[in-house]
Amino acid sequence: MKLDKIALACAIVPCFTAQAGQEYYEARSDAMGGAGVAASNREGAAFVNPALLAINAHKDNSAVLLIPAIGADVADSDDMIDKFDSLIDSYDALEAAIDVGNTAAIDEFRDDLVFDLESLNGNSAYASAGLGFSVAIPYQRMPMAIFYKSYVNAVGVADIAQSDIDALNNLDPNNPPNISDLDSQGQVVGGAVSDFGIALSFPLSIVNMPIAVGISPKFQRIDSYNYIANANNFDASDFDDAKYRNDETNFNLDIGVAMQAFDGLTLGLSGRNLISQDVDTIEVEGQKFTYRVEPLVTAAVAYDWDILSVTTDIDLIENKKFKELDGTQYWRVGGEVRAFDWMALRVGYRHDMKDSTANLYSLGSGFAFGDSFFLDLTGMFGDDNAVGGVLQTSYHF
Repeated sequence: MKLDKIALACAIVPCFTAQAGQEYYEARSDAMGGAGVAASNREGAAFVNPALLAINAHKDNSAVLLIPAIGADVADSDDMIDKFDSLIDSYDALEAAIDVGNTAAIDEFRDDLVFDLESLNGNSAYASAGLGFSVAIPYQRMPMAIFYKSYVNAVGVADIAQSDIDALNNLDPNNPPNISDLDSQGQVVGGAVSDFGIALSFPLSIVNMPIAVGISPKFQRIDSYNYIANANNFDASDFDDAKYRNDETNFNLDIGVAMQAFDGLTLGLSGRNLISQDVDTIEVEGQKFTYRVEPLVTAAVAYDWDILSVTTDIDLIENKKFKELDGTQYWRVGGEVRAFDWMALRVGYRHDMKDSTANLYSLGSGFAFGDSFFLDLTGMFGDDNAVGGVLQTSYHF
C-alpha cells in the first residue's frame, strides 16, 4: 500500500527539525537564533521588519548593498539519500546479473537489495535553502530598501513495500524472472516562496520617543512540489522538475512597527505575509497536498550596550506550512558581542512552543574589512543530525 496523506504526514513531521523558523536566511539574525524583528540591521531589515530601516538610519548614512545572503540546512539522520543511492546500485547490479545468468551474483545482489529496502523502511529527510539580497537607501525622511528573497523547503520519505522484500526473498537464482520496477517508492513534498518588493519606513516621534512604521508591498511567487518515483529510479534532485511543480504569483504585504522606548532599548512588532495564500501540489497517484503562506506575527525586544546586544523574538500565532501537518510557533533568543572594531561574535537558540520541531542552536561571526566590506558567517545545529549554514557579504557606500 502506498503512503496516504495521513501516513505521509506522520513520516514528514520528524524531518522538520531543521526548518528555518523565520523563513529567510540572513547571517546575523540566524546566528542569534533567528531573532531580528527588533534587532536586525539595515542589511536584513527589509526581510523581517521594514520599520527598522528608519530606527537604524541615524547610525550610518551610507547606502548598504547585501549581495548575496546564501543559506541551507538539512536533517538526514537516517542517511536516506545515501541509502537510495545504494539501493539503485544494488538494483542495477541485480538486473545485470540476471541478464547474463550469473547465479552467484544474482544471489549476492538480491540479498544486497533486500538489505537496502529494509534499511530504508520508515526513513525521512529534510532540506531547505535560500537566497537573498537587498539595497538599503538612507533617505532621512523615508528610508527604503529594495529586496529579493527566496526560500525553499522539502521533505523526503521512503515508502517501502513488503511485497518487494517478499518477492526478492523468494527469487530463485537458478530461474530468475525478468526484473521490473519496484513497488517501493521515494517521495518529496515541498514548497518555495520568492518575494520581490520595496520596503518603506516612516520615522515618527512621540514626546521625543523615536517610533517608525514600515510597509513592504511585494510580488510573491509560491511553488509547490510533489515528486514520486519508484525506489529504483528515485533521485531527490528531480523534485523541482516542472512536471512535479505547481506555482502561483500574487501580491502580498508585510508591515512593521519599531519604537525606542529609551536609548538602547528597541521594541518591535512585525506582520509578514498578511494575505493568506494556499497552493495545491499537482496530484500524483491520487496524492495531493496544500502548501500554505499564512500571516506570521512576531513581537520582539532588543537592547544594545556599548559592545553587547541581546534580543528575543516570539511568534504570537501558529504558522502552518502544510495544511496536512502541525504548525510551529517559535521563541528565539540571541546575542552579539562586538569584541573588536573588526569582529563580532554571536550565539542564539530557537525553541518551538508547539513541539513540532526540535530545538536549534546557532553561532556565528561577522568581520569588517575597512569601512566598506563586511563578511558574516553562521552555523546551526540541532537534533536528528540537523546542520546548516549561512554566508553573506555586504557593502557600505
